Amino acid sequence: MAQEGPLALARRLVNYARWATEVRLAAVVLKAKARRAKGVDETLDLIEGFRLGRVVITAWQVRSELGRLLETVRSERPQVVLEIGTALGGTLFGFAQVAAPNALLITIDLPAGGFGGGYYPARGYLYRRFVRGRQTIHPLLGDSHRAETVARIQNLLGGRPVDFLFVDGDHEYEGVVKDYELYAPLVRPGGLIAFHDIVPGGAELVGGVPRFWEELKDSHETTELVESWDQEAYGIGVLRVEGSARPKPAERHEAG
Repeated sequence: MAQEGPLALARRLVNYARWATEVRLAAVVLKAKARRAKGVDETLDLIEGFRLGRVVITAWQVRSELGRLLETVRSERPQVVLEIGTALGGTLFGFAQVAAPNALLITIDLPAGGFGGGYYPARGYLYRRFVRGRQTIHPLLGDSHRAETVARIQNLLGGRPVDFLFVDGDHEYEGVVKDYELYAPLVRPGGLIAFHDIVPGGAELVGGVPRFWEELKDSHETTELVESWDQEAYGIGVLRVEGSARPKPAERHEAG
């Protein structure tokens, strides 16, 4: 590959500086709007409609499904939230809005791949500014399956158990199983684990998540937040981690 010339390098640095400035301005504007947002519905409006210049936050979710999930998380008032799959930050923003005001939130995104997009480092600045009250947010770029990533997360947790785990990263069957095996043990008894894309559909959209969800349902207390089982993607499955209690039968909930 030819070495980048000085003019091209200068243009790239100027473009990045402009992008970083837009991100910082977006963080200020979003925080002001978030303070005025009342309830989950107005939080969803921000998630679906925030844009400032080139900076966008959004969530690839069905509104009714995400709304029900945020209501559920808000009722739990989690102190520790772990998200696998940051993307454009919409779900992270929503979780920060409904978590405890002193919550620790950790989110990890795969830098590249079929179900990972990554983001510029300046965007991590925006994600850290999603905090509300005394919250702390740690956005990480890395492969959730690697031992060093698990070690980083455990170090940030400092021995604290996770109250809510959201799995929306690698959608391949082996990938979602690996995320569950690595991070479910960090969730406290009685805590929640949610999976996105439980509705059967094309492999390019949902991967092996529906298959794994069907396997989990047989032995756990679960709730399904689904707008329509004909939508061929999306859908959120929520699992409550049991201690010594006997798992309860699965419950289906049609969102809406």
